[in-house]
Amino acid sequence: MNKSVKSFIYKGNIFNFIILTFTSLFQTAALIIVSLMLEKIMAIASSNNLNALYEQFVMFIVLLISSIIIFILITYLKPKYQKKAITQYKNNIYNQILDKSISNFNKYNTSTYISALTNDVHKIEEDYLFSIFDLIANITLFICTIIVMIIYSPLLTISGIVLSLLPFIGAIIVGGKLAVREKEISDQNANFMHFVKDNLIGFSTVKVFKAENKIKELFNKNNIIIEDKKASKTKTLALMEMVQQVLSLVSQLGVFFIGAYIAISSGKIAPSVILLFVQLMNYIISPLMSVPTLLSKRLSCKPLFKKIEEIIKIETSENQTEIIDSIDDISISNLNFMYEEKVILENISYKFEKNKSYAIVGPSGSGKTTLINLLLGKDYNYTGNINYNGIEVRQISQDSLYKISSFVEQNVFVFDDSIINNITMYSNVSDELLNEVLIKSGLIDLINEKGKDYRCGENGCNLSGGEKQRISIARALINKSQLLLLDEATSALDNETATHITNNLLEIDNTTKIMITHRLDEGILTKFDEILVMKNGNIVEFGTYKELINKNGIFKSLVELV
Repeated sequence: MNKSVKSFIYKGNIFNFIILTFTSLFQTAALIIVSLMLEKIMAIASSNNLNALYEQFVMFIVLLISSIIIFILITYLKPKYQKKAITQYKNNIYNQILDKSISNFNKYNTSTYISALTNDVHKIEEDYLFSIFDLIANITLFICTIIVMIIYSPLLTISGIVLSLLPFIGAIIVGGKLAVREKEISDQNANFMHFVKDNLIGFSTVKVFKAENKIKELFNKNNIIIEDKKASKTKTLALMEMVQQVLSLVSQLGVFFIGAYIAISSGKIAPSVILLFVQLMNYIISPLMSVPTLLSKRLSCKPLFKKIEEIIKIETSENQTEIIDSIDDISISNLNFMYEEKVILENISYKFEKNKSYAIVGPSGSGKTTLINLLLGKDYNYTGNINYNGIEVRQISQDSLYKISSFVEQNVFVFDDSIINNITMYSNVSDELLNEVLIKSGLIDLINEKGKDYRCGENGCNLSGGEKQRISIARALINKSQLLLLDEATSALDNETATHITNNLLEIDNTTKIMITHRLDEGILTKFDEILVMKNGNIVEFGTYKELINKNGIFKSLVELV
């Protein structure tokens, strides 16, 4: 079970929380004291007692100095509390995302994670973080006001409470819709960000195929949907405020008229007390108006907390306890895999032997990449078995598997950082090893030309496709892994460079190499220990280059098509 990331809002932040709570209580007390002082001053004005007025003035000065001290505390502690809470909260969300396995991470699209870290966290910061202090202040204000009012006039207090319930009931009726609106906005934000991200990443494709107008139309449609959701929320808030204001006006005037009636008919209430009650009604109505809104806002954050907890949840199998520190063989038996009811791999059985090199070839859509991904434990939704040293991959700790394997993907991701940091992935590497890797991956000329600290740009926009692929290859080689998996690792390179780098890879000792390739060059393929030919999710042929050519089968047909 993951520790709730919500708890990190308060971790190491309790002192700030307590002091801010105290300041909220002081502000509440100050409001009550000021109201009582006003009543006293009104009474003193009728009695012509200057000494009593002087006493009230001294109290006012003391209250003013105390308020300034409290405001200084708030000015200092509120940003500190906010910074610590949100920094820790976001850090732990991100940490838990990075702690997920690849298969677990892929259950949600990237935009969902981005939306959680931006829109949802911002909403929590706005409507949850400080609302607790407002709730404490309002509830305390309400209770203290009732006590003071009862002391002065129980009858008028009852009348005030009954009348003040009008805006409270109105707020409850309208406010219940806010949580629904917030959830709708959060979900639509995630969809909107996913749409925008996809189209900006595919900007060149959109331009080349002249799809700008359609994309603009779809953007406008998505934009309207999300703004409609926001407008609906704004409308709900406006309706709530209107209902509250009208009913609060009715409540205050009602108390004034009832107080005046009691003063005229019985003389039991002084005019200064009536004015005090009118003032104190604000401190009954205001909490009754504010508390439902504050609670609604806090409740509207509950689905966001739940959503964030759900998407960062790390699902680990209790069976993933096996640790491997070496690879003797990889055995596949009766492997089947489907995606959205489409058969991708069907009844595959094969055995990869230690320190041998394997080429996987075949037409597009034959299941080559899926097979590589399953070997790395990226998805466990298959039937059959994938065994490392006789241990099913679903039982192996992914950390231990990744320590002894490296993967070069077809779509290379490059960080907006230096070339060297992209290769080493921020780990400490000796100059000797780094030099060796730069030479084997064909990057030494690029480093000599642009320097080790040259920034690659967002997703490597300052580099060519071939340069990015070479960085990916170097990234894999730096680990000196026992298992090297490559998916079209040289597809963006010219033939001469691709041949040179492939030869370097095949010469690496003490490494099992499995490489998907579309290059069917005899000079390269003859250097592999075995070639696997895939078609329609099956391994239809395997053997050395010479054996496959002599079979006059699918492999020979593929070679002749080149």
